[in-house]
Amino acid sequence: MSWWDELAELAKLLEPYLPYLEILVTVVAAISLERLATRRVRKAVERLQLPPDAGNAIILALRVGILVAACIIIMNIGGVPSSWLVGLSALGGTAIGFASTRSVGNLISGIYLMISRPFGIGDYVRIDGLEGEVVEITVNYTKLRAPDGTTILISNQKVLDSKVMNFTREVEGRKLIKCDFAVGFDHSIPSEEIERALKTALAKWTEELPAEPELVLNKWDKGGKEYTVTFYVEDAGELRRVKHALMSSVLRAWEELKTRSS
Repeated sequence: MSWWDELAELAKLLEPYLPYLEILVTVVAAISLERLATRRVRKAVERLQLPPDAGNAIILALRVGILVAACIIIMNIGGVPSSWLVGLSALGGTAIGFASTRSVGNLISGIYLMISRPFGIGDYVRIDGLEGEVVEITVNYTKLRAPDGTTILISNQKVLDSKVMNFTREVEGRKLIKCDFAVGFDHSIPSEEIERALKTALAKWTEELPAEPELVLNKWDKGGKEYTVTFYVEDAGELRRVKHALMSSVLRAWEELKTRSS
């Protein structure tokens, strides 16, 4: 018997096990592809300086795609008719679509936020009237820490549908949080005296704060005048304390003026 005949005989013996071999090859190929794709994506995320959550979302999508493709190939090897695959895929897709429309929307919104980056981790933002420091951006939710320490979770779909204000600014190479408040006065005391007293009161905070507080006339009418006080802090946890202290300083300066003028 020639070697060719022996090879043909061996092929006949192994024929019943060929589907298992094909499945094994498919699994090994899927695992290898997943690892290769994951490494490439991680390098791309580092090179493009994308947020870690963006890389995790892309890797998750790749893994799901590879898993689905491997399952379809294995089912074909197992003899499942292609019509069944199409039917099951359509049925599964419809069920998942109805059951997770909101989740899918949040996922897409989360990926968009991570790529467009309207704000980043550590920024102080206001979203739909809610304020806080951004502590985490996932594929589903944006997590804020309010000034009082409360944790706020906002769905990413809600974030995209809302007005977002980012109060974080780059000032002289430092990342600072901008905050302001309005104060109103009547016309019983001239504006020059009010501004002089308020600027003196705010100047006392120059050394404690990363930037000198600013005083700007916001509006005036026959009923009175309104000023806006703008200040900066480095840590969001200092916002409440500093705002309270500045407002108290402004109030005391006003009360002293009223006392002297009476």
